[in-house]
Amino acid sequence: MKAALRIFYSLLSRDVCLAWHNRLHSGTGLVFFVTVATLFPLAVDPRPELLRQVGVAVILLGGLLANLLTLRALFEDDWRDGSLTQLMLLPVPIPCMVWAKMLAHWLTVGIPLTLITPLLAMQYQLETYQIWLATLAVFIVMPILTAIGATGAALTLGLQQSGLLLALLQLPLCVPVLVFASQAASGAPGSNAEWLLLTALLLGSWFFLPLAAAAALRLAVE
Repeated sequence: MKAALRIFYSLLSRDVCLAWHNRLHSGTGLVFFVTVATLFPLAVDPRPELLRQVGVAVILLGGLLANLLTLRALFEDDWRDGSLTQLMLLPVPIPCMVWAKMLAHWLTVGIPLTLITPLLAMQYQLETYQIWLATLAVFIVMPILTAIGATGAALTLGLQQSGLLLALLQLPLCVPVLVFASQAASGAPGSNAEWLLLTALLLGSWFFLPLAAAAALRLAVE
Protein backbone atom coordinates (compact mmCIF):
# COMPACT_ATOMS: atom_id res chain seq x y z
CA MET A 1 0.00 0.00 0.00
CA LYS A 2 2.78 2.42 0.91
CA ALA A 3 4.63 1.59 -2.30
CA ALA A 4 1.50 2.29 -4.34
CA LEU A 5 1.02 5.63 -2.57
CA ARG A 6 4.63 6.58 -3.24
CA ILE A 7 4.22 5.74 -6.93
CA PHE A 8 0.97 7.73 -7.07
CA TYR A 9 2.65 10.72 -5.45
CA SER A 10 5.59 10.43 -7.85
CA LEU A 11 3.23 10.37 -10.85
CA LEU A 12 1.34 13.34 -9.50
CA SER A 13 4.54 15.31 -8.83
CA ARG A 14 5.85 14.44 -12.31
CA ASP A 15 2.78 15.75 -14.09
CA VAL A 16 2.59 18.90 -11.97
CA CYS A 17 6.27 19.63 -12.67
CA LEU A 18 5.77 19.03 -16.40
CA ALA A 19 2.79 21.40 -16.39
CA TRP A 20 4.88 24.00 -14.57
CA HIS A 21 7.70 23.72 -17.09
CA ASN A 22 5.16 23.93 -19.93
CA ARG A 23 3.35 26.91 -18.46
CA LEU A 24 2.47 28.33 -21.87
CA HIS A 25 0.22 25.35 -22.63
CA SER A 26 -1.28 25.23 -19.14
CA GLY A 27 -1.87 28.97 -19.16
CA THR A 28 -3.73 28.90 -22.47
CA GLY A 29 -6.90 27.76 -20.75
CA LEU A 30 -6.64 30.46 -18.10
CA VAL A 31 -6.07 33.20 -20.70
CA PHE A 32 -9.02 31.95 -22.75
CA PHE A 33 -11.23 31.82 -19.64
CA VAL A 34 -10.36 35.39 -18.64
CA THR A 35 -10.83 36.64 -22.20
CA VAL A 36 -14.28 35.12 -22.64
CA ALA A 37 -15.55 36.23 -19.23
CA THR A 38 -14.15 39.75 -19.67
CA LEU A 39 -15.28 40.46 -23.22
CA PHE A 40 -18.82 39.10 -22.94
CA PRO A 41 -20.15 41.97 -20.76
CA LEU A 42 -18.78 44.42 -23.34
CA ALA A 43 -20.71 42.75 -26.16
CA VAL A 44 -24.20 42.84 -24.61
CA ASP A 45 -26.50 45.38 -23.08
CA PRO A 46 -24.78 46.33 -19.78
CA ARG A 47 -27.98 46.29 -17.73
CA PRO A 48 -27.30 44.80 -14.27
CA GLU A 49 -30.39 42.59 -14.52
CA LEU A 50 -29.24 41.03 -17.77
CA LEU A 51 -25.67 40.56 -16.55
CA ARG A 52 -26.89 38.81 -13.40
CA GLN A 53 -29.01 36.44 -15.48
CA VAL A 54 -26.21 35.34 -17.81
CA GLY A 55 -23.12 35.81 -15.62
CA VAL A 56 -22.94 32.37 -14.05
CA ALA A 57 -23.72 30.60 -17.33
CA VAL A 58 -21.01 32.53 -19.20
CA ILE A 59 -18.42 31.76 -16.52
CA LEU A 60 -19.27 28.05 -16.52
CA LEU A 61 -19.23 27.87 -20.31
CA GLY A 62 -15.88 29.66 -20.39
CA GLY A 63 -14.53 27.18 -17.88
CA LEU A 64 -15.73 24.27 -20.02
CA LEU A 65 -14.04 25.59 -23.17
CA ALA A 66 -10.86 26.54 -21.31
CA ASN A 67 -10.68 23.06 -19.81
CA LEU A 68 -11.25 21.51 -23.24
CA LEU A 69 -8.29 23.39 -24.70
CA THR A 70 -5.87 21.69 -22.32
CA LEU A 71 -7.22 18.14 -22.34
CA ARG A 72 -5.69 16.92 -25.57
CA ALA A 73 -2.19 16.84 -24.04
CA LEU A 74 -3.33 14.84 -21.00
CA PHE A 75 -2.02 11.58 -22.47
CA GLU A 76 -0.78 12.58 -25.93
CA ASP A 77 2.67 13.90 -24.95
CA ASP A 78 3.47 10.71 -23.03
CA TRP A 79 2.07 8.60 -25.87
CA ARG A 80 4.22 10.33 -28.50
CA ASP A 81 7.52 9.86 -26.64
CA GLY A 82 6.70 6.31 -25.53
CA SER A 83 6.62 7.04 -21.81
CA LEU A 84 2.91 6.19 -21.57
CA THR A 85 3.70 2.53 -22.17
CA GLN A 86 6.30 2.63 -19.41
CA LEU A 87 3.86 4.30 -17.03
CA MET A 88 1.30 1.57 -17.70
CA LEU A 89 3.89 -1.05 -16.72
CA LEU A 90 4.31 0.39 -13.22
CA PRO A 91 3.29 -1.95 -10.36
CA VAL A 92 0.04 -0.07 -9.75
CA PRO A 93 -3.34 -0.40 -11.48
CA ILE A 94 -3.64 1.72 -14.61
CA PRO A 95 -6.61 3.67 -13.16
CA CYS A 96 -4.26 4.94 -10.44
CA MET A 97 -2.06 6.43 -13.14
CA VAL A 98 -5.14 8.01 -14.72
CA TRP A 99 -6.21 9.42 -11.34
CA ALA A 100 -2.78 10.98 -10.89
CA LYS A 101 -2.96 12.64 -14.30
CA MET A 102 -6.52 13.85 -13.66
CA LEU A 103 -5.57 15.27 -10.28
CA ALA A 104 -2.51 17.01 -11.73
CA HIS A 105 -4.65 18.48 -14.50
CA TRP A 106 -7.19 19.77 -12.00
CA LEU A 107 -4.48 21.28 -9.80
CA THR A 108 -2.80 23.07 -12.70
CA VAL A 109 -5.89 24.07 -14.69
CA GLY A 110 -9.01 23.75 -12.55
CA ILE A 111 -7.69 25.45 -9.41
CA PRO A 112 -6.39 28.58 -11.23
CA LEU A 113 -9.75 28.92 -13.00
CA THR A 114 -11.54 28.61 -9.65
CA LEU A 115 -9.32 31.20 -7.97
CA ILE A 116 -9.89 33.79 -10.71
CA THR A 117 -13.67 33.23 -10.79
CA PRO A 118 -14.60 35.72 -7.98
CA LEU A 119 -12.82 38.55 -9.77
CA LEU A 120 -14.49 37.76 -13.07
CA ALA A 121 -17.91 37.35 -11.44
CA MET A 122 -17.78 40.93 -10.14
CA GLN A 123 -18.15 42.18 -13.72
CA TYR A 124 -21.65 40.73 -13.86
CA GLN A 125 -23.03 42.78 -10.96
CA LEU A 126 -23.62 39.63 -8.91
CA GLU A 127 -24.41 39.81 -5.23
CA THR A 128 -21.73 38.64 -2.83
CA TYR A 129 -23.47 35.34 -2.11
CA GLN A 130 -23.93 34.76 -5.85
CA ILE A 131 -20.21 35.29 -6.45
CA TRP A 132 -19.34 32.65 -3.88
CA LEU A 133 -21.97 30.27 -5.25
CA ALA A 134 -20.53 30.70 -8.74
CA THR A 135 -17.02 30.04 -7.40
CA LEU A 136 -18.21 26.91 -5.60
CA ALA A 137 -19.95 25.74 -8.79
CA VAL A 138 -16.73 26.15 -10.79
CA PHE A 139 -14.79 24.36 -8.04
CA ILE A 140 -17.09 21.33 -8.31
CA VAL A 141 -17.62 21.40 -12.07
CA MET A 142 -13.96 21.56 -13.13
CA PRO A 143 -12.98 18.10 -11.78
CA ILE A 144 -16.11 16.62 -13.36
CA LEU A 145 -15.12 18.11 -16.71
CA THR A 146 -11.59 16.81 -16.22
CA ALA A 147 -12.87 13.27 -15.62
CA ILE A 148 -15.10 13.38 -18.70
CA GLY A 149 -12.30 14.89 -20.74
CA ALA A 150 -9.77 12.31 -19.58
CA THR A 151 -12.01 9.54 -20.87
CA GLY A 152 -12.47 11.34 -24.17
CA ALA A 153 -8.73 12.01 -24.47
CA ALA A 154 -8.01 8.32 -23.91
CA LEU A 155 -10.61 7.25 -26.48
CA THR A 156 -9.25 9.61 -29.16
CA LEU A 157 -5.55 9.03 -28.41
CA GLY A 158 -3.54 8.53 -31.59
CA LEU A 159 -6.41 9.34 -33.93
CA GLN A 160 -6.26 11.98 -36.64
CA GLN A 161 -7.96 15.24 -35.69
CA SER A 162 -8.25 13.99 -32.14
CA GLY A 163 -8.95 17.51 -30.87
CA LEU A 164 -12.13 17.77 -32.92
CA LEU A 165 -13.22 14.26 -31.94
CA LEU A 166 -12.55 15.04 -28.29
CA ALA A 167 -14.77 18.12 -28.47
CA LEU A 168 -17.56 16.16 -30.19
CA LEU A 169 -17.39 13.48 -27.49
CA GLN A 170 -17.11 15.75 -24.49
CA LEU A 171 -19.46 18.64 -25.17
CA PRO A 172 -22.74 16.65 -25.23
CA LEU A 173 -21.79 14.88 -21.99
CA CYS A 174 -21.06 18.20 -20.30
CA VAL A 175 -24.47 19.76 -21.00
CA PRO A 176 -26.21 18.22 -17.92
CA VAL A 177 -23.28 19.29 -15.73
CA LEU A 178 -23.56 22.90 -16.90
CA VAL A 179 -27.35 22.90 -16.48
CA PHE A 180 -27.20 21.58 -12.92
CA ALA A 181 -24.34 23.94 -12.02
CA SER A 182 -26.14 27.00 -13.41
CA GLN A 183 -29.29 26.16 -11.51
CA ALA A 184 -27.37 25.44 -8.31
CA ALA A 185 -25.37 28.69 -8.49
CA SER A 186 -28.54 30.72 -9.05
CA GLY A 187 -29.32 30.36 -5.35
CA ALA A 188 -33.02 29.86 -6.07
CA PRO A 189 -35.21 27.94 -3.59
CA GLY A 190 -34.85 24.21 -4.11
CA SER A 191 -31.34 24.47 -5.55
CA ASN A 192 -30.05 22.04 -2.90
CA ALA A 193 -31.09 19.19 -5.19
CA GLU A 194 -28.76 20.48 -7.91
CA TRP A 195 -25.86 20.68 -5.45
CA LEU A 196 -26.49 17.08 -4.45
CA LEU A 197 -26.59 16.03 -8.10
CA LEU A 198 -23.31 17.82 -8.78
CA THR A 199 -21.71 16.09 -5.80
CA ALA A 200 -22.97 12.72 -7.02
CA LEU A 201 -21.62 13.44 -10.51
CA LEU A 202 -18.26 14.40 -9.03
CA LEU A 203 -17.92 11.22 -6.98
CA GLY A 204 -19.27 8.99 -9.73
CA SER A 205 -17.13 10.47 -12.48
CA TRP A 206 -13.91 10.16 -10.49
CA PHE A 207 -14.72 6.56 -9.59
CA PHE A 208 -16.03 5.11 -12.85
CA LEU A 209 -14.50 7.19 -15.65
CA PRO A 210 -10.83 6.43 -14.81
CA LEU A 211 -11.71 2.76 -15.30
CA ALA A 212 -13.08 3.53 -18.76
CA ALA A 213 -10.06 5.71 -19.57
CA ALA A 214 -7.70 2.92 -18.47
CA ALA A 215 -9.44 0.45 -20.79
CA ALA A 216 -9.17 2.93 -23.68
CA LEU A 217 -5.46 3.45 -22.98
CA ARG A 218 -4.81 -0.28 -23.14
CA LEU A 219 -6.33 -0.34 -26.64
CA ALA A 220 -4.36 2.74 -27.71
CA VAL A 221 -0.93 1.34 -26.80
CA GLU A 222 -1.53 -2.12 -28.26
